Amino acid sequence: MIELSVIVPCYNEQNNIKDLVSKVLELFNKNMINGEIILVNDGSNDESCMEIEKISEQKKNVVGISHAENLGITEAWNSGLKNSHGKCIVTIDADLQYNPEDIIRLYQEIRSDKYDLVQGWRREYKDKNLLRKFLSRALSRLLNVLFFTRVKDIKSGFVMYRREVFFDILKYRNEFRVFQHFFILCALKQGYKIKQIPIMFSPRIRGVSFIKNPFFFSLKVLSDIPKAVLYFGVLAKKDIRRKLQCAA
Repeated sequence: MIELSVIVPCYNEQNNIKDLVSKVLELFNKNMINGEIILVNDGSNDESCMEIEKISEQKKNVVGISHAENLGITEAWNSGLKNSHGKCIVTIDADLQYNPEDIIRLYQEIRSDKYDLVQGWRREYKDKNLLRKFLSRALSRLLNVLFFTRVKDIKSGFVMYRREVFFDILKYRNEFRVFQHFFILCALKQGYKIKQIPIMFSPRIRGVSFIKNPFFFSLKVLSDIPKAVLYFGVLAKKDIRRKLQCAA
C-alpha cells in the first residue's frame, strides 16, 4: 500500500522537475517510504509536459497528469489527489523553493496521530522578489486580523494532509478565486487540528514564478475576502488555540 503521495503542480517548470523528482525519490529510499510522486502539468507552454511524460515512463512510482489549459494550483491539487493512492498527501511546488528534504519532517508529525494537517511555515523567507515577500506577509497579517487567528503563514502550500481531510477541504476550492490563501482558514472552520513547523524558503534558481504581477494577484485575494467573511465568520479564539499549534 502507498504510504505517501507527493503532489507537484507544474507550470512552466521544465528545468526543475527532474531535480525535484530525484530529491523526493532519494528521500523515499533513505527513509524506506513506500511513496509515489504525482506530477501535474497545469497547461504549461514550455516542455514541462514532455519532461513529465519521460520521467513517468522511466520511474514506476511517478505518475504524470496533464491539463490542456492552465487551471490554477488548487485544480492541480485536486487532479493530483484524485490520481493518488497514499494514506497521507503532501503538496509541494515544483520550483525547489521549498526543500524536499523537509517532507520527512511534516510526515513524522502527521504520523503522530495528533494532527489532521501539518504545514511548513516560511520562517526563513529568502526571496529575491521583495514586493512578493512583503505582500505575502501583509496578506497573512490581514487575514489573521480579520479572522482572529494567529496563523504563521496562511499561504504556504507546503502541507501534509490526511487523505480524507484533503478531499474535504478541496470541496470548497471553487468558492474562491484564489483558494490557496484560504484553505487553512477552511480547515480551521471545519474543526481540523493543524500544526505549523518552520521551514526554509529559498530563492528560485531556475524558471519564473506564475505570479507575474504580485500586486494584481493580491487584489484577487482581497476580492475573495467578503465571501470568506460570510463563510468563515469569526473563528472563535478558544477553538483556534485548541486546533492550531505553531512550532517556533
